[in-house]
Amino acid sequence: MPEQRDRMFRASLRRLVRRGAWGNAAKLLEKSHPVDIAEVLDRLTETDRKAVFHLIASDEVRAEVLALLEFAEGADLIGGLDSDAAARLIGRMPPDDAASVLREIPRDRADQILGAMGESAEDVESLLVYAEDTAGSIMSTEYVALPEDMAVKGAIEHIQSQPPTEASFYVYVTDERSNLVGVLSLRQLIMQSPDKQLRDCMVANPIRATTDTDQEEVARLVARYDLLALPVVDAANRLLGVITVDDVIDVLREEATEDILKMAGTTVEEVTQPNPLRGAWIRFPWLAASFVGGCLGIALLDRFEGVLATTVQLAFFMPIILGMGGNVASQCAMVVVRGLSTGRIELGSLGPNIARELGTGLILAVGFGAGLASLAVLTGYGPSAFPIVVGLGISASMLIAATLGTLLPLVFSRLGADPAVASGPVVTTTTDILGIAAFFLVAHLLL
Repeated sequence: MPEQRDRMFRASLRRLVRRGAWGNAAKLLEKSHPVDIAEVLDRLTETDRKAVFHLIASDEVRAEVLALLEFAEGADLIGGLDSDAAARLIGRMPPDDAASVLREIPRDRADQILGAMGESAEDVESLLVYAEDTAGSIMSTEYVALPEDMAVKGAIEHIQSQPPTEASFYVYVTDERSNLVGVLSLRQLIMQSPDKQLRDCMVANPIRATTDTDQEEVARLVARYDLLALPVVDAANRLLGVITVDDVIDVLREEATEDILKMAGTTVEEVTQPNPLRGAWIRFPWLAASFVGGCLGIALLDRFEGVLATTVQLAFFMPIILGMGGNVASQCAMVVVRGLSTGRIELGSLGPNIARELGTGLILAVGFGAGLASLAVLTGYGPSAFPIVVGLGISASMLIAATLGTLLPLVFSRLGADPAVASGPVVTTTTDILGIAAFFLVAHLLL
């Protein structure tokens, strides 16, 4: 039922926008949840998105919608406002979301907005100094931190006297130098004796991240230890902020989308800012690599022209040999890239993982090699050695594909590059070239 209601809202708002019924659209927005509004805005053109955004009457709702949009789209909306109006919205957003939006707009424009915010800009500015995609850039500066010598009763009274924070389900315990020394959940806190000091009931040495920790590692820590929030400290262990699970979900979605698009030879920019000319430019290097690989394949076929002329039936089996090799390479690469992303495959202990993938590839190569050889026997193609040639050819192609699909992502990761890049045109093009070479080399030797 809720899903049906959401679909009806989205369809109704889009229909009103197409008709230009802005008054009715404004009334519909007043009754709608910010999450639903943001979802519709994500699917509108830039012009319609700005028009609908301006129809939202409440600054609080506009700020919440802005925080829920893709950051590039949020930056476009902020860019269309004057500095004072933009500062009002940015000031109502959580500091980490505000910083993410401001990173997407030109620096001089961001400085104007921060200047219009006055003293309230301090928390946002403190996050802008950290590199993008690090724990420091996505942490929130709103959290509960109390001294270790405070009594439980005083801690509860202090929490009750303060406005709720984004990460109010944990109480972080610090020493006199603001170093993180422990943590308690609110449940643990209220179950303690009122006179007990926090140092005596806290969980000491909590899991933490530093400001320069990569956001993917942050996501792995939160998932591994089943946390609702992760504290962030500096090099001296001073508590600076927390990363909540909702931000981690955003990171996981962002990183997964980025990896999938890299495997296809494109980028997130093509999705968030669609433009035919820009899209062609983004895809061109990968397609150019595939084109060059295809030209090398033609050159290889030219080298084996005599074999092909003698046994023209070899050409009948080329599509299945190349197709199977490409599929095996993609499967192995996907498994390895995902394993590296989730931490199940570590660069320090690769032996068992490589052996497993190559073992799987060998079993599949032998099985499909026997199957294709049997097909060649049944069809009666070529000379007597022909079934052996196509059987060995597809086996060699699939084994080469499994090797490349397993090793290339590991090599890229070892060199500090994104292993997802190795799972797209790099693997498929290389597999095609070596698969053709292996197939015709076997044919040359046996025929």
